Amino acid sequence: MTSLPFHPLLLERLREILPAESLALIEPRDAPSPSQTSTISLRLNPLRAPTWATLDQLRAMGLALTPVEWCELAFTTASTVRELQQLPQHAAGAFHIQSLSSMLPALALDAQPGESVLDLCAAPGGKTSQIAAMMKNTGRLVAIDSSRPRFYRLREVLRVLGAQAETLCAHGERWGRGHPMQFDRVLVDVPCSGEGRIHVGDSAALADWSLAKVRRLASLQKSLLHSAIDALRPGGKLVYSTCTFAPEENELVLQRSLDRYKDRLEIIPITHPLPTSCCALTSWNGDALHPSIANARRILPPLEGFFVALIRKKS
Repeated sequence: MTSLPFHPLLLERLREILPAESLALIEPRDAPSPSQTSTISLRLNPLRAPTWATLDQLRAMGLALTPVEWCELAFTTASTVRELQQLPQHAAGAFHIQSLSSMLPALALDAQPGESVLDLCAAPGGKTSQIAAMMKNTGRLVAIDSSRPRFYRLREVLRVLGAQAETLCAHGERWGRGHPMQFDRVLVDVPCSGEGRIHVGDSAALADWSLAKVRRLASLQKSLLHSAIDALRPGGKLVYSTCTFAPEENELVLQRSLDRYKDRLEIIPITHPLPTSCCALTSWNGDALHPSIANARRILPPLEGFFVALIRKKS
């Protein structure tokens, strides 16, 4: 099987952004790389059943599960998505099929029971349900998405997984200004160009890539992050995340927010252990970036590529 041709500009940019060993897992080749035959991951859901009971049931049914050392509820398996979806435990919401990288933003956010939490780009609901489980369905969790079809998918995922949240179909980039300083923690996992998905077989992300798209999305991402910051209480914490490598959608979005909010924000280290990651860039296209941006992390192949930044709003 021959892979799709990379856009020469994309390949050139990735060579500037990624370590050589990570780039080797992404560059086009005639045969699939080991990363392109990656296993499926799932997250046990304590809101529907005791996780030990679900684990015992799945293993009794012959499912081989390998624990993920940095997330106690996460496991990988060689089973296919279709096979997992046919299990009664999946229909009952006892586990959720979710990529390992997409579990990291909620782990970095570290929402606590009883807090007030906002998920500003919530659909299709995997991260929202993970946050609800971490909060033990207590406190207040608000989940917003602007796409009506995705919003309905969000509600269905939360229903199946027993995750309690206020769900709203609204434009997140304007929502924070109308609800200022209401939340202890905010997750804003923004729409992005999806460069981090290319090596896991997402040919659509590769075929649809252009620098113009990257720049267009960066404008939306800035508005979403500023809305999230407005909704965050002083002293609160916010996670900004994408599944792309593009600095325009990652580091430069953070730089714009630091410029806009001056000394009211700080990007702080993520205390949760992160796998296969590196520090964010400290410069791009010859321009130096704020040194605290180095505290953000870029998640690297063989995992799906992600970018995660933890921001604190100063009191």
